[in-house]
Amino acid sequence: MRETLCAVIPQEQIEERLVRFQAALGAAGFDGALIVQETDLVYLAGTGQSAHLLVPAEGRPALLVRKTFERARAESPLERVEPLSSLRELPAALASVGLEGGRLGLELDVVPAASYLGYSRRLPGFGLADCSALLRRVRAVKSEWELQRIRGAAEMLSHVPEWMARHARAGMTELELAAELERELRLAGHQGPIRFRAFNNELFYGSVLAGPSAAVPGSTETPIVGPGANVAVSKGASHRPIEPGEPIVIDLAGAWEGYLADQTRTFSLGPLAGLWRDRYEAARVVMRAVVEEARPGVAPSRLWAVAAAAAGDRPGFMGGVSFVGHGFGLEIDELPVLAPGFDEPLEPGMVFALEPKFVLPGEGAVGIENSYLVLEDGVERLTTANEELLEL
Repeated sequence: MRETLCAVIPQEQIEERLVRFQAALGAAGFDGALIVQETDLVYLAGTGQSAHLLVPAEGRPALLVRKTFERARAESPLERVEPLSSLRELPAALASVGLEGGRLGLELDVVPAASYLGYSRRLPGFGLADCSALLRRVRAVKSEWELQRIRGAAEMLSHVPEWMARHARAGMTELELAAELERELRLAGHQGPIRFRAFNNELFYGSVLAGPSAAVPGSTETPIVGPGANVAVSKGASHRPIEPGEPIVIDLAGAWEGYLADQTRTFSLGPLAGLWRDRYEAARVVMRAVVEEARPGVAPSRLWAVAAAAAGDRPGFMGGVSFVGHGFGLEIDELPVLAPGFDEPLEPGMVFALEPKFVLPGEGAVGIENSYLVLEDGVERLTTANEELLEL
């Protein structure tokens, strides 16, 4: 019996993932892959310890651990888990899994350039190429085991309206309200940090933004960014006090045993003006139109077109960003992406967050977001909190 403080990923889950990834590697002409990014290691090896996972297109993989070996051995169900004292050992280790040359995949969407150059020097017999798209497509289709954890993350978010009724009050800052909601999430089992794959993106629970704060643009390719606490963390909640009668956008990611779900609800302290009510109802119209269209075989780009058509000529749709939804799982920005150019069709077992929002510069934003599971004949809504515009 392996001893670990954390729940381990079942061996059959890891084996099934590796089989699908190896099949994808072989079909794309790769001889194998070298996996080093922490989230991908969790997905394929069951541990996030510092390691190199060697995956031949055919044959048994090996996990070579730099730090910390005993913990990796306890967490990973792989047969071959061995210490790696130096990167000079990589060529021999690759040979031990049948890789002595050929086309070797790396996660070049996330591997730093310095690391890539180092691998190039140490592995002159290999042609290094990007396999990240293959692995992301494998990760996009969730198993029932993964869906159980995603449902747990979504269930957390069902309590947001009652938490808002308990804690929100005029005069408190966005950061103070965020702290109350984050405390509730943490007590419900939330892990805290939210993993992004995209470079220079990070998230801690999500965003709590009121009035004009929700319309403050920033560097991330999202409809709502916010001012943040300072110039070094220039996204999310700020020190601004919340005022009565302004929209409060609560965009939070639930997290359960590593897996995420995403939800946005709009609140106010007292009545909202008719303009905001109109925009919020428009967001719900967009959501209904996309949900009716979503099913296996439909391209994500088609769903973006449906959303844009449903939004019509109302100003502020998605704050000018050309996407209306995104996949999630161990990371918050997985496939599929509901945006132009993403034409690989939906499949059963995929999940996506659909988040129609309207942003009015200098004034604020409203919107709604639900997480959905793609079924054989449509989609299932996973986030179940009240969808009404909630005036507290």
